[in-house]
Amino acid sequence: MTCPRVLIVYHSCINKADSNTVSLRNWFAEWPKDSLAQIYSGNEVGDHRFCGHTFCLGLDERRFGRLFFWLKRSSLGETGQSHSLSKDQALIGDRMGDVARLKNAVASKMLGSGLWELMFPPVISLGMAKWIEDFKPDVIYVQGYHLSIVWLAISLQDRFALPICYHAVDDWPRFLYANSFVSRYIRPFVESAAQKLIESSSVRFSIGDRMANEYNSRYGLEIESLMICDSLERFRTAKPCRLVQDDCISILYSGGLGHYRWKSLVDLSVAARVLENQGTKVKILVFTSSVPPEASEALRDLSNVHFEPLPSHKELPGILKGADILFLPESFDPVEADVIRLSVSTKAPLYMMSGNPILVYGSSETGVVDYAKQSEWGYVVEKQDVELLAAAIRRLQEDIVLRQKIVTKALEVAERNHEASNVRKRLLAGLLRAVGAHSPMH
Repeated sequence: MTCPRVLIVYHSCINKADSNTVSLRNWFAEWPKDSLAQIYSGNEVGDHRFCGHTFCLGLDERRFGRLFFWLKRSSLGETGQSHSLSKDQALIGDRMGDVARLKNAVASKMLGSGLWELMFPPVISLGMAKWIEDFKPDVIYVQGYHLSIVWLAISLQDRFALPICYHAVDDWPRFLYANSFVSRYIRPFVESAAQKLIESSSVRFSIGDRMANEYNSRYGLEIESLMICDSLERFRTAKPCRLVQDDCISILYSGGLGHYRWKSLVDLSVAARVLENQGTKVKILVFTSSVPPEASEALRDLSNVHFEPLPSHKELPGILKGADILFLPESFDPVEADVIRLSVSTKAPLYMMSGNPILVYGSSETGVVDYAKQSEWGYVVEKQDVELLAAAIRRLQEDIVLRQKIVTKALEVAERNHEASNVRKRLLAGLLRAVGAHSPMH
C-alpha cells in the first residue's frame, strides 16, 4: 500500500536525539521520510530531524508574535525544570541567579495557567500556507496536549479540507490547566477544543484499551487501541550486557522519574537494604535523563542506587537483557495516580520484550499497573510496603517457574499488542481510512 502524505502537528520537533518523541519515531519508522512533514512550536533537541519536511512556528504564526518571542527569550529561555545527570553521575543543583529565578517563576506561572496560550494562539501565515500547499498533505496526525496544537490542527482542517487522525496518548482533555489559578476561566476552552478535535477526526486511536473505553464512554465516539511499539527481533538478537557482579541481584529501571515515580525508587532502595541485611546482595541501576528538583536530595542519599544517563536506542535491548529484574515504578499518590490512570508507560513494552521478569510497583489506579494486572505480564505489588517489595524481589529471583511464567506471558502480550510490524500496519490502515473519508488536497 502507498503511504499517504502525513502532516504531524506536535509541540516539539521529532528528533532522533529526543527521548520524548521515541514513540512517534517507532510508529512512523518505516514511513518514507519525504511523505512526512511536521509543524512544531519550537522545542528542539540536537540535529537529525525525523521528518523530511519541517515548519517551526515563528513570529508570523503567533498572534502578537513579536511580544511572544521577546517574552520567551527573556524568561522562558532561562527556565530549568529538572536536574540533569552530569558525566560523573552527580546530581547537578540549581544554579540560577535571583533575576533568572524570578523570570522562571513568572514564566512558569503563565505557562501553568494557560493564559500564555490564550494570549498567543497560532495563526496560519502566508508562509505556512505556502509550505503546506507545496507539501500537499493527505492527512493530519495530532495527539493534542496543548491548546495551540489542537487549535492549529482544527484550523488547518478548516482551511485545507484535510482529514484528521487523532491519537490519544494522554488524558490532557481532563487535566490540562486543571490546577491553574484561572482554571474556571480556561477549562471551558480546553473542553471545547478537545470535543471539537475528537468530533472532527475521521480516525481515532488511543494508547490502550482502558483509554479507549473511557473515551468511548465520555465522547460517545468509536476509538481503537494503537499501542506503543518496538521490534521483538532487535531484542531477540541483542546480546545481554550485564553491568553488575554476578553475585548481586541486578535490578534495573530505565525511564523518567516524574509523577512521583522517584518515591517508589526510594522504597526499592529500602527493600534492597532489607535483603542485604538478610545476606542477599542487591544492586539497583537507574537510567534516566533528569531528576525532578524535589527528588534530588532524597535520591542523592541512596547508596545502593547508581544513576546513569539513558542508553541509546541501540544499546537499550542489551542493557535490559543483562539485568535480573526490571523495575517498573508508578505513583501511590492518589492525585498523581489519577492523572496517569489511562496512560501506558513507553518502557512497558520494552520491558516485555527483554525476556526478563518485570516487577511492577504502584497503585492499581494507574494505567500501567492495571494493564499489568489484567494481562499478567508482570509481578504486581499494588500496596506501598517495602517488606512486600523485598519479598517480591526474593521470590522473582528464586522461583524459576514464576520467572518463566511472567516472561512467557510478557512476550505473548508484546507480540499481540506492541510488535512494530503489526502496529505500523494498523496505523497505515487507519490513516488510509481517514484519507478515504475526504478528498485529498492536490
